[in-house]
Amino acid sequence: MLQSLPQYIEQRLTTEGSVHIKTARFAELAGRLLASGVLWREYSRPEAALYDDALQCEHLLREWFACMGFVLTHDSDARLLRLYPPGTDGGDDEEEGIRRLRARLSRDFVAAVIALRFLYTEALTGRRSLVDERLAISLEELSQAVVSLLAHKLPNAASDRMALLRELRKHRVLHFVEGDNAGDMQMGLAVLRPVMSFVSDEALEEALRTVVQQGRPLPTSKATTEDSL
Repeated sequence: MLQSLPQYIEQRLTTEGSVHIKTARFAELAGRLLASGVLWREYSRPEAALYDDALQCEHLLREWFACMGFVLTHDSDARLLRLYPPGTDGGDDEEEGIRRLRARLSRDFVAAVIALRFLYTEALTGRRSLVDERLAISLEELSQAVVSLLAHKLPNAASDRMALLRELRKHRVLHFVEGDNAGDMQMGLAVLRPVMSFVSDEALEEALRTVVQQGRPLPTSKATTEDSL
């Protein structure tokens, strides 16, 4: 006997150890991931509850999204779930996240997030300081890294830069407080741990190879320069 889709989901939820997750909650979890693309447990108390419930039905969520060509990834170290939209390259590898990003996000976004990944990796290797897994930088430092790594410039208008920063914040790779200096190059930013899973090692290595091949210097910050003196 054929089952309706809600009946099938309810049966799966009942038989896979997630009996307290009902179809309405499953729909809420799926809708939230479709809307924001990410659930990060450390972001807030409500998001922590969503993340915990999503883990109870993670396999079913993966199957649900796979039917539409989406890929759900889980960074267990950062306690983060991220949803990638269908890519245009036809690849099946879940690690091809940056290719999927290029199909959906602006060049400014891709350049900025690769630069943020580079800066955070430097912090993990001891060249910069982390406080509560956050890396404090200025918008100017981000701009310099984007130019050095990808020969790309951030938007000239402060309003356009703020739109880009808000998009990065939405994806949980950046945090900032919008004050009087919003969009100014001296504006303070915090790079967040989820950037490590948002940009793969391969994507970062590709960017660094391009720098070396073109004979351009790697980005440096005031903090890095002072440490070397």
